[in-house]
Amino acid sequence: MNTVEWLSRRDRMVGASGGRRSWGLSDMKHKTIHTLFDYWNAIRAGRPAPLRSEIQPGEIRSILPNVFILEREKDESYRFRLAGTGLCSIYGMEFRNHNLLSMWQGECVASLRNTLDEVTRNAAVSVIEYTASTSAEREATFEMILMPLAQENGVITRVLGAAVPIDELPWIGDHLLSRQWIDRLQLLDPDRMPKREHVAEPARRLPLPRKPFSVAHISSLANRRPPLRSERSYLRLVKTAIAPGE
Repeated sequence: MNTVEWLSRRDRMVGASGGRRSWGLSDMKHKTIHTLFDYWNAIRAGRPAPLRSEIQPGEIRSILPNVFILEREKDESYRFRLAGTGLCSIYGMEFRNHNLLSMWQGECVASLRNTLDEVTRNAAVSVIEYTASTSAEREATFEMILMPLAQENGVITRVLGAAVPIDELPWIGDHLLSRQWIDRLQLLDPDRMPKREHVAEPARRLPLPRKPFSVAHISSLANRRPPLRSERSYLRLVKTAIAPGE
């Protein structure tokens, strides 16, 4: 399988043949993404994917507000079955039963659909950086991870993920995010990545989330005008060769 890496650059789009890239954990920027990957990797125990029934929320309670689960539908949509209160507060909406792809527009829809297909069909892991903007042109960079989950019969139909702002910006959650676009997308082979032991968390009380503000529909993100080429960097496609060993 090819690695697809979308990088934000003011270059033309280029490509090269190759396979999945070996990726280090240091390339994941946010602690939440590290923590969820370590947990998923520990419970899968060398299998392509852990079972949905093996996910124990109490073992990842500190990051639960930013965690979600998607389900692949026959119409090729990927709908939220669970979404943390932190995500709902950030976007000011309820995610349950909404299609993740409806939050994007243009080339990002096809890129994300292909990525989700790789996660569910080939048990890949994907790490994505994207930018979300308000109507007042405030921008925040997010990191998102997507990992496969299997049914009891071993068929992969769900995706465990998390999305979190990379920087702590005081206005996030108080201003509506009206559009977003992908800056960087990685498809990874988890068997080529370093393994770390997941450390169980001690029990503690989580802070109450802020009440979401009201918006019409999640698809409003996809209906806003995407940034023009002059307003943002181009996307660059890079396919890299298989790293030796591991």
